[in-house]
Amino acid sequence: MSPSPQRQDDIDAAAADWTARLGGGALTEDERRALVRWMARSPAHRAALAEARAAWAQMCRLGPDGLEMELPPLPAHTRPAWNWARAAALAASVLIAMLTGVAYWCGDPLTLLAADHRTDPGRMRTVTLMDGSVVRLGPASAIAVRYGAEFRRVELLSGQADFTAAPLTASEKRPFVVAAGDGTARALGTRFMVDRLPDAVEVTVAEHTVEVALPDASGRVARVLVNPGQAVRYGQTRLGPVASVRYGQAAAWQEGTLVFDRVPLSEVAAILNRYRRDRIVIGDTALAARTVSGVFTTTDPAATLDTITRVLGIRSASLPPLATLLY
Repeated sequence: MSPSPQRQDDIDAAAADWTARLGGGALTEDERRALVRWMARSPAHRAALAEARAAWAQMCRLGPDGLEMELPPLPAHTRPAWNWARAAALAASVLIAMLTGVAYWCGDPLTLLAADHRTDPGRMRTVTLMDGSVVRLGPASAIAVRYGAEFRRVELLSGQADFTAAPLTASEKRPFVVAAGDGTARALGTRFMVDRLPDAVEVTVAEHTVEVALPDASGRVARVLVNPGQAVRYGQTRLGPVASVRYGQAAAWQEGTLVFDRVPLSEVAAILNRYRRDRIVIGDTALAARTVSGVFTTTDPAATLDTITRVLGIRSASLPPLATLLY
């Protein structure tokens, strides 16, 4: 009898987890025994693992010999029939994963089309705009410049940027505004940073004052003034509290250094992704919520990731050239 859809989903999830572990290196003896027990429980377990390994091998362009251990034979009369619906679903999942990886490798096509200035992963660039404002683009970042009659507007499409806005003068009366996500940062002074994180946008101020505005669910606009040495985050319709920060520490990426102080692993992964061609993927929400503290160089993101995984006691599996899974 075939497993129920929910039961099959659980089996497929377990098979994917075992495949990731196998891809991460040799199993411990306890893990090896656990895998043998899991496979021996049901022919459906072996079939799911075989399909998951085939998908992994296809994406990695590897042979089928990544499992270097003797496995219990599956009796012929209990071998499950090939399920074409599941095969199609698996193929679609592989295709989506590959397309996602290709988009990350080559760049999001929508961002590429909209951007006036951008950087590749691991690269920075300084751009001087038509009014003399200077933008220091972080790695894997992009901006679109939309200067009009009323505003000097720049949209941060991805990544992070340090803005030094040309001040208002008798001949330049248009406010300098940076849009990111659903909110805006309006310069009332000179220098500030904007960072698009996975679930929020952070505005950090170095000089003078910046007005951050965000519409709520009802359409009303919440506003807050951020002074030098302060930062504020917003996401969707929520404007967070203003917090004190060290601007030099927040801007250390411009000098090739990343400083994390109890930063969630999900955010750390997103920042490290700006320096890598492959994408770091975290296996579960509990792991993503674990925090990271430390000072790291941006010149060797692989070594940085190795250090973090070792300190946190977590494992990783590579799926070159698309992704690295943390679990």
